[in-house]
Amino acid sequence: MAPQRNVLITESGTLTDLLLRSNRDEQEVYDVIVVGSGMGGGVVASALADEKKKVLVLEAGSLLFPTHVGNLPRRLMIGKFQKHIWSLWEYFSVKNYNTPPGSMYNGGQGFNLGGRSIFWGSSIPPLAAWELEVWPKDIQKFLLEGNGYDLARGVFNADVPELKDFHVQATEVLSDLLREDWEILPAPVAVEYTGATEWSVPAGIFSSVDLLLEDSLAEGMNEGQVTRQGITVNVNHAVWDVTFEDGNNKRVNGVRCWDLLDKKERHYKAKSVILCAGTVESAKIALNSKIPNDMIGNGIVDHAIYYRHFVIPPETLKMLGLTPDVPRVAPPRVEPQSTKILIRHRAATLDSHAFDIILELGAQFNQGRFVDKDHIEDDMDIRNGYLLCEIVFQFYAPLMQQNSVTLAPNGDYGTPVNIYMERAPVPPALLAEARNVAKGILERFNAQSILGEDALMEADGLPNLKEADVGGVAHEIGTLSMPVNGQKAVVDENLKFEGIENLYACDNSVFPCSPAGNPSLTLVALARRCAETVAKQV
Repeated sequence: MAPQRNVLITESGTLTDLLLRSNRDEQEVYDVIVVGSGMGGGVVASALADEKKKVLVLEAGSLLFPTHVGNLPRRLMIGKFQKHIWSLWEYFSVKNYNTPPGSMYNGGQGFNLGGRSIFWGSSIPPLAAWELEVWPKDIQKFLLEGNGYDLARGVFNADVPELKDFHVQATEVLSDLLREDWEILPAPVAVEYTGATEWSVPAGIFSSVDLLLEDSLAEGMNEGQVTRQGITVNVNHAVWDVTFEDGNNKRVNGVRCWDLLDKKERHYKAKSVILCAGTVESAKIALNSKIPNDMIGNGIVDHAIYYRHFVIPPETLKMLGLTPDVPRVAPPRVEPQSTKILIRHRAATLDSHAFDIILELGAQFNQGRFVDKDHIEDDMDIRNGYLLCEIVFQFYAPLMQQNSVTLAPNGDYGTPVNIYMERAPVPPALLAEARNVAKGILERFNAQSILGEDALMEADGLPNLKEADVGGVAHEIGTLSMPVNGQKAVVDENLKFEGIENLYACDNSVFPCSPAGNPSLTLVALARRCAETVAKQV
């Protein structure tokens, strides 16, 4: 059982000293300070360095892992359903918040270089037009008509794996069941299967810590030329608030933070500041900064997620043509079968079919890393031909104004915020539709419960879907929202705080709704756009 961690890990080892370019000189003036190093902060900092800007990244956590944990070997649970790439999250996540009575929030924060990007599941679906309907028009155009998503895919170095016969046949089975109303696609993932050149080493699952370390270590500046500067990264620096120019509450001039190792307050200076500390911590910093906007912290929401683990028996796999008739001679003796499929309704709107379906067949082989093929054979022998699978339904959710992130009274450095979150409701008709779709898919594959789990179907004859914890998959959004349908908000369409000339936010806090799809691809697209905006402003 993983420990319940309420304090972040602070350490400074040899790895940090050798790999990071750090600077505690408080007289230095940077072009941009980026607070947070996760999916938004890491990408925006790297893009600003590409624009030859002098960038300081401040991260409250330590350098715990030099890459995504999915790229590292770790404990295998042979024969059991597991999400291997999430297996360390419960050990290293931090719950730096309080929950008032009635709050259902049970998320975690990633205080470490790379933020939650070193623990994420690598799913990068683009959002559909209906999911972006309430977003600013300029953002919609950038993502749907411009090059926003292409820029983001380039950051991820995302490859499309070779589609094996197993995937093609599984898609045919689903197409025959769901007909033309549903779009059935290979689920896009940020995994680099091939290197940047023909013989280079692939990077594996993307994380912003890889990006920041490479940027920090990059050399090759040419004398006499204005060239790219290495990013300065100070870990173990918990930012408290932004500071303003004397007598001018319209311009920030830096941030105040607590050096967790030296146990002292520090003030770093910059021409612009970007808050990228996550939906909870960015709101905390904005609230501590006493920015006059009563919408800060309000609206936080996490979309509802329903899921079910199951197995497909070997005789069904053979009947559907989803397993080879003749075992291979070794290694491995039998081809491990796996695919990840995204299913969306072609006519989805905010009011109907407002969910994504992710179907994983052979889930342990697309959610795990195996170095020794003997472990694959051990897993297959234990399962005796049964295929471990998962079906997930992710629903769209608007901001919920009764939900909030607020400061604790008389708080100081390190004082947790209060998070009040109710579950995002799912209209009964929409949930019934999802359960009926799940029933058709489970029946088509003759699905069975995993040994030791409860019955697959409920008394009403529909699947017994499990509801994920609020915040359980780190998709909470909305505390520093962009305009919803053009209404008053915290940041504008360029992610700049309303009424402040040089303060921005770039993480999931700026989302004006919780889309059905995973937010990562969209956040990285916004980070590239934000970097371009800030580079011009600086």
